[in-house]
Amino acid sequence: MNRVSMWMLLCWLLLLSGCVKTSFPPIADSLSVIISLDVKAETVTFLNANNGEKVARWHINEPFQGGALSPDGRTLLLYGRNLDRVYRYDLTTGKPLREWKTGSGIVSAVPSPNGRTWFFGDSVHNAVRVTGRDGKEIARLSVGQSPMTMLVNRAGTRLYAIDFQDERASVIDAARRRVIHSFAVPKFALGGLVRERQGELWVGGHGSGSKVESNIHIYSLEDGRLLRTLAAPVMPVDFAETNRGVFVLSHGSNTVYQFSPDGKKLASASVGANPFAIEAAGGRLYIASYDSDEIIVVDEATMRPLARWKTGDGPLQLLIREGR
Repeated sequence: MNRVSMWMLLCWLLLLSGCVKTSFPPIADSLSVIISLDVKAETVTFLNANNGEKVARWHINEPFQGGALSPDGRTLLLYGRNLDRVYRYDLTTGKPLREWKTGSGIVSAVPSPNGRTWFFGDSVHNAVRVTGRDGKEIARLSVGQSPMTMLVNRAGTRLYAIDFQDERASVIDAARRRVIHSFAVPKFALGGLVRERQGELWVGGHGSGSKVESNIHIYSLEDGRLLRTLAAPVMPVDFAETNRGVFVLSHGSNTVYQFSPDGKKLASASVGANPFAIEAAGGRLYIASYDSDEIIVVDEATMRPLARWKTGDGPLQLLIREGR
């Protein structure tokens, strides 16, 4: 083989190696896992939901800021405001799937309950972008500047896009892909909970500077009227509901509150250091403690901590994938 041919072969091999995408340890379908999105470390940590043992840690090495699971629990999506695409992974094989080239600005994502549609909050185009399961955009709906919180009702007929900056929430007809109406919410609104039986939308908030948010604002699902507020100081930013009531995580005070279904405050407990996310399953609360790099496991019946499970650096969001 002459020198030119060898050089061409070497270049081809280098190009081929650069195109090979990293695969990660697979996550068995039968295993229930808590998924921690560790934004400082740019890792995803999978923990056994029963005992907290580390199943795997994926080193993504991309500045993602959030993620979502497909309804069947098989696909993990990762996105970030400064990423120009959405990264997708098959949990069962650990292999990357085809990336969706969305452009930068994605700050939230949620699937329809049947998995046929995805909704992405876009802070560059001030829109909710609707795609099919293949990632192709089928609609773009104008909303506020930063739709950081998006919630879908159980039937998948309504999407609620709560803006972080523009002091409004948009109600979207998911089937017709159009904004039905909008209503006012506090500035820096963040986190929410759709309570269909009660006809309520609970909205949390972060606040800014000296004006921090201390209340949950509760709106009518029917017309967006403010029904009442509940005190949950300071900075109530995430919610979880079980048959024991509504649990509210306030990250400014490192506190989780328990409310009865009718909104009566029942209990509270101090948890973690700068906690940002709460999930509930199997009688337990799982709380992401951002500054201490761990998940605090709390018994929802007693509100007492049961365990502390180590994550990667900076757990910002939690997801639960139940085993089959």
